[in-house]
Amino acid sequence: MSAAFARSVGGRLAHVTATQNIPSIRAHGLLSAEALAQLAGVDPATLLLRRERRCVGRALLNQQLPIVHGLRAARMVLDGHTPQSWAAQLDRRVFLWPCQKVSRFAASFGRSVDTTILWLDPEALARAMGDRIDLSPLNSGSFEQGAARAVRGDWLYVPLQAGLEAFRTNRQSRGLKATRDVVREVSLRAPIPPDLLRKVLIDD
Repeated sequence: MSAAFARSVGGRLAHVTATQNIPSIRAHGLLSAEALAQLAGVDPATLLLRRERRCVGRALLNQQLPIVHGLRAARMVLDGHTPQSWAAQLDRRVFLWPCQKVSRFAASFGRSVDTTILWLDPEALARAMGDRIDLSPLNSGSFEQGAARAVRGDWLYVPLQAGLEAFRTNRQSRGLKATRDVVREVSLRAPIPPDLLRKVLIDD
């Protein structure tokens, strides 16, 4: 399973972050926005649908404009969620990108802040945290442009443990798509601890 997963994401996974976050990441690992807020004593609910980057403790969080700018679309396509509850579940995840899909996200993230891309070994990560990895066929936090029409709910995230075939046919089986899906986003339902992060990081 871990080797097939690695092939499905092009052999490497990327985490895009503000460069100023690197010391904190090396000290605490990769944490979700919610976990970073709790660590800094900030109510995570105050961060939902944020229109600008926010500092929480020593971490700089990205804004959620791809939801804010697509609120009308989000209300139409979300299944079992409001834009606020969807934003909250996004903030509980750690996001990674297949190597061939990261460039657009990195470009948008880095328009007004210095960024660093951390490259991770997907096979090693899957062996260590495979029970907490989910796969998505789209940028689940974006409701702009083509993504505005993509119906989504909790079912969009297919656990890696369910298998790649289950992921590829997930939307097909719901009548939402005629063709099989490919992995465009990877997320974790748990932090990557600093000791594990050191083991799965790839020098680029």
